[in-house]
Amino acid sequence: MKKVLQYAISGIGYGSFAYLIVLLFNIQLTRPTAANILSILLMSAGIGLLALIFEGDWLPELALVGIHLLGSLGLVMAMIWYNDWTFGPLFWLVFIALYIVIWALVRLNRYLQVEKINQKLKQRRLP
Repeated sequence: MKKVLQYAISGIGYGSFAYLIVLLFNIQLTRPTAANILSILLMSAGIGLLALIFEGDWLPELALVGIHLLGSLGLVMAMIWYNDWTFGPLFWLVFIALYIVIWALVRLNRYLQVEKINQKLKQRRLP
């Protein structure tokens, strides 16, 4: 249960970042509403939970990324439909760009965590 909560909260963090980028570049043409923000938070938590598929090695990494990408796309499209926003050519560019940026941030975060753990292990081994 703890892991599920961690993934949901992490997803909310990344989703909030993505939404702020969307607002920064005036991609959302309407003013943000409480319903918009709540739907973004729920969608982001769902995408975070979807990342739980990476916990196992039941499929190759590329297949898992594809599943996560398609699941994320489905959640984003549902959120856009709920908010009565429109899909256009810009949507695909923004979605792919944000997915790549967030994926890179997740990978960087994991790398830094592993490095920190390795440093602590290395310090413990030294007499």
